[in-house]
Amino acid sequence: MINVMLDPLPEEWNGYKVNTSFRIGIQVFLVQYDKELNEYEKSDALIYLLFDEREHPDGDDLRQCVEWFLNGWFHDKPGSSKDNRRLVDYDIDQWRIYADFRQIYGIDLSLDEMHWWMFNGLLWNMPYKQSSFQQVIEIRRKKITSKMGKEERQAIKEAQEMYVLEQPEEKKEYTEDEKAKIDEYDQMMAEIRAKKKAEKELGLV
Repeated sequence: MINVMLDPLPEEWNGYKVNTSFRIGIQVFLVQYDKELNEYEKSDALIYLLFDEREHPDGDDLRQCVEWFLNGWFHDKPGSSKDNRRLVDYDIDQWRIYADFRQIYGIDLSLDEMHWWMFNGLLWNMPYKQSSFQQVIEIRRKKITSKMGKEERQAIKEAQEMYVLEQPEEKKEYTEDEKAKIDEYDQMMAEIRAKKKAEKELGLV
């Protein structure tokens, strides 16, 4: 386990150099929720964002690498709740996040640079009362119960309507044949990238 107070934050996964900027992490999330991209296009975009034209993992290894990059900073045990609602949108929430970092940490996210894991550690540990982002997350997360009074239920409902996010479609389970086709496509694209790289090094392009 990496300890941010003792260890440098990782820049590699299983020997593969990874682009770890928080700006890359934000773009990875935006790609994953982009309904205009199919799975192949998303895979290509993720590879480009995380690895540029360097060597990279494929298939299941690529998926594990993306999971590590996005969530490797989080060390708490997952709760038992099955609530998988999307709670943050880095386009919609951009000004809340930017203003909170500026006010609470004195960090200008339009200028400063940091590791994606450091960004998340700061983002999700902001003081609740000082953070408009954390307060909006709480509104999105809050469940209306029968124990609440009528006015409270109405106030929460109106607030949630204001801050609601479009939820992604339930993730499809791929058949073995579909997984094989995706892996085959990943391999084909890897070979094309390798060929282009070799041609560039030889001065053929």
